[in-house]
Amino acid sequence: MSNAARASKNERRDAAREKAREQRLRQQRRERRNKVVLQATIGVVIVAIVAIVAVIIVNSVRPPGPGPRNMASGGITIQGAQLTAAKTAAPSSDATPSPQPTPSDGVVLIQAYEDFGCPACQSFEQTYGSQVKQLITSGAAVVQYHPVAILDNHFTDNSYSTRAANAAAAVANYSPDTYAAFHELLYRTDVQPKEGGPGLTDDRLIELVKQVKPSNVAQITTAIRDQQFKAWVQARTDEFIDKTGSLAKVTIPTKNRASTPTVVVNGRYWDGSTNFGSFVTSVGGAAAATPSPSASAAPTPTPSATKSE
Repeated sequence: MSNAARASKNERRDAAREKAREQRLRQQRRERRNKVVLQATIGVVIVAIVAIVAVIIVNSVRPPGPGPRNMASGGITIQGAQLTAAKTAAPSSDATPSPQPTPSDGVVLIQAYEDFGCPACQSFEQTYGSQVKQLITSGAAVVQYHPVAILDNHFTDNSYSTRAANAAAAVANYSPDTYAAFHELLYRTDVQPKEGGPGLTDDRLIELVKQVKPSNVAQITTAIRDQQFKAWVQARTDEFIDKTGSLAKVTIPTKNRASTPTVVVNGRYWDGSTNFGSFVTSVGGAAAATPSPSASAAPTPTPSATKSE
């Protein structure tokens, strides 16, 4: 009985030792596995951080990409009976506009700096758009539309003005002769989004582009989704905010700088309170005289310290 009891104790002791050994092995395996997982996780995080830093560095040091064709001056010139665009090469990579082209003698030059999210710009288009179109198609005037983006933070997506201006630039680049129709469409009351709400989505902007039946729809679609001309829009917007008067080559009251629409006729600033038709006639003479709507559209000032994001 004594020997049997001692054998039983030895077996129990051996079994306990074996169990402890197995637990140590399992613990060691868990520790090795956890170490490998931790090292792999750290590696993935490091790679992600390096990639993010690389993107930030590349984006910060590379110059803005070339701007859109047909907008070398910072805007697109619409002219003639068919509202066609004057064709120009794309500006260089620094996105610096070339000097404004001068129209023929006796032709009125209207320059309009606009934000597609701006209610006052919509009011100008609805009040005077048909008159401006008549001036263009009759040959009395050419119009240079300059899209800028000063109202991004007036929309919940914080980007609508920039995205709409980018879409307009894409149309100017790939289908310039449909720019006038797209411009008019974006200011329709059933299209322009209300300030304080979401801007139009890229999908909606693409739908609107298709309504004006442009050429190169696929390229325009890609340019809208990729925001191909975003850097160009931001450069033009920053320039507009910083030196509106020098851009238009006209003296603009300080309180009205960087407000939209900024409209200049033959180098003279329209203050937004004078009837625009009467103003064009007074500046351009009898050749520019057309029936004048009675309403006016006062400019919307840029928000303080606000630039395109």
